[in-house]
Amino acid sequence: ELLARLELLDEMIKEEASRAELVREMGWGATPYEQRSKLLKVTRQHYVGLLRQFLLDMELPDADGREALAARPSER
Repeated sequence: ELLARLELLDEMIKEEASRAELVREMGWGATPYEQRSKLLKVTRQHYVGLLRQFLLDMELPDADGREALAARPSER
């Protein structure tokens, strides 16, 4: 699921960059598109961090940001 979301975010980032470029070429302000693109990039960085944590720990944090109840292999 994380990989699918990363792929979708990559696509959305490319689309926003294209929109911003088009708007700039027309001489209009592209600030909203640039801000949206920046937000999408930050979101992508968070997903990459979660994926990295999952691959390293083989578990994800719960909704409160705490580690899952399952102990890490090194703690068993």
